[in-house]
Amino acid sequence: MTDDLTRLLVDDLRLPADRLTDDASPDQAGLDSLAVVELSFLLADRYGIDVAYSDIERAGTLGDLDHLITTKRSER
Repeated sequence: MTDDLTRLLVDDLRLPADRLTDDASPDQAGLDSLAVVELSFLLADRYGIDVAYSDIERAGTLGDLDHLITTKRSER
């Protein structure tokens, strides 16, 4: 998982760092529905990318989510 995503999850969303592994599901990491909405807004604000709530929810793991974010950032 990239440092950018880790910082967003820990610093902004206040998720416990010990739960943030590439193979953890968003649910296991502590991403509830409010955190998913906040993450979507943070990604739009900080990186100018549109990652929909449904895209985040469909990510099977944080590694998958990180890959999705990285791909969208490179497509800008």
